[in-house]
Amino acid sequence: MIRTQCAICDTDAWDWELYPETLGADAATYERFSARRIPDGVHYRLVRCRKCGLVRSDPILPDSELARLYQGSSLIYAEESTYAGATYARYLRECLDLLPTRDRLLEIGCGSGFFLERALAFGFAEVYGVEPSREALQHAAPAVRSRIQNEVFREGLFPPDHFSLVCAFQVFDHMADPNAVLQACRRILHPGCLALFINHDAGAWTNRILGERSPIVDIEHIYLYDQRTMARIFRKNGFQVLRVFSVTNSYPLYYWCRMAPLPANLKRKLLPRLKQSRLGRTILPWKAGNLGIVARSADAVQA
Repeated sequence: MIRTQCAICDTDAWDWELYPETLGADAATYERFSARRIPDGVHYRLVRCRKCGLVRSDPILPDSELARLYQGSSLIYAEESTYAGATYARYLRECLDLLPTRDRLLEIGCGSGFFLERALAFGFAEVYGVEPSREALQHAAPAVRSRIQNEVFREGLFPPDHFSLVCAFQVFDHMADPNAVLQACRRILHPGCLALFINHDAGAWTNRILGERSPIVDIEHIYLYDQRTMARIFRKNGFQVLRVFSVTNSYPLYYWCRMAPLPANLKRKLLPRLKQSRLGRTILPWKAGNLGIVARSADAVQA
């Protein structure tokens, strides 16, 4: 295990413990590092920086172990990706008028590439992805598979000044070094172009009420942002923040029940029946506790 520090204040001097760790002996499994799995309450020790409010896990598994776990993770959200893709496409559409060009788009943590397929329909000449899961890459459509790198995102994967838009959906919370990620994003963006990120909102009323029982308190999440700390870390790394907002997600009722903090025995009995019923497949839009940010490289502002 390795120690972390506040990614905004660059110190652990202001730490205040929120929750003790609940890892146990067998916490680090491929199943637990698979996206959109049923929450099980397994998490690192969580602390909050009393100076800036950023929440983080400390200590955490080392980078090499995290990379191994994500590489071996499973694709268990194939059906739900249709709904997630529609949400992400809606917020992408709102960014298009801000883009000076639509030559190349990058998605960090693209899974099976379901969003990349939608991005092509918005007129981007080329789309690229980075995804560590080998299984997810195997399920990518032929139209995008060759444009996905089976790696963890890092500096040096792409040349500078290469993309008009960099996206990351439900990924930024997983990054052990968010400052390095944002610096790498800024370098590969064209001047005047954008980053669009969506991830969990630690400040949302749902997550504040649920506390440790919230599904965002999970071993996969290293940093947990609210709208204020999300804007601060982007500004720290040379971005002009254009918009921070609450995200409306649309999923079937059975999916909302799957992610809710209900007893495991009840979920095992309820979910199969609910998934097959008309009621359970009813689509419900809800601001369930996610935030989005649109930011422009400050290099363009200064030029």
